[in-house]
Amino acid sequence: MSLTQHDAAIKTQFVTSLMNYFKIEEDINLRAHIDDITQSINRSEYREFFRRLSAGTMSFKNPFEKISLVAQSFSQTQKTEDENAKNLYNLMYELRKNIVLAKDAKESAQERFEAIYISKIKDKNTGEFLLKAEDIDVIRNLGKRWIFENVAGDKSYFLNVVNAEYERVRSLHVNHQLSHKKES
Repeated sequence: MSLTQHDAAIKTQFVTSLMNYFKIEEDINLRAHIDDITQSINRSEYREFFRRLSAGTMSFKNPFEKISLVAQSFSQTQKTEDENAKNLYNLMYELRKNIVLAKDAKESAQERFEAIYISKIKDKNTGEFLLKAEDIDVIRNLGKRWIFENVAGDKSYFLNVVNAEYERVRSLHVNHQLSHKKES
């Protein structure tokens, strides 16, 4: 992925900010090392990166370990969100397909889809609930109508929107947990 000049300048400023934050002397090798460690961080995640970095939970780590651990948490979170979005897509696609193919129904397929209690969907073999609280929040936030209309369309569009919603839900949960810690 090639960076535009503007993106490269912002990435350089991000690395400079990290070096200033940890009072790391300017050195081309140290700069390159920090740049390598933070390669997977998207520009839109810089603020959240600094927020996690300054949380104070890694007091015994050196600056490079701290930067590396926070950067790893971003790639793990993204991988989880991608998996969650794909699982949700597959489940909702199958659900929609089964509802659309059902015969002799009095309501429209969309009405039947919207009438399903998403929190009660279970695996037919194990009897375990298929959706976690985070999945249910994403579905509620996007709306069953949106999911019904878009799950049969462009898969990449659906996954991108759902991924963004997982990120938003996760961010809300983190902020909620932080506010409870402050109150304690």
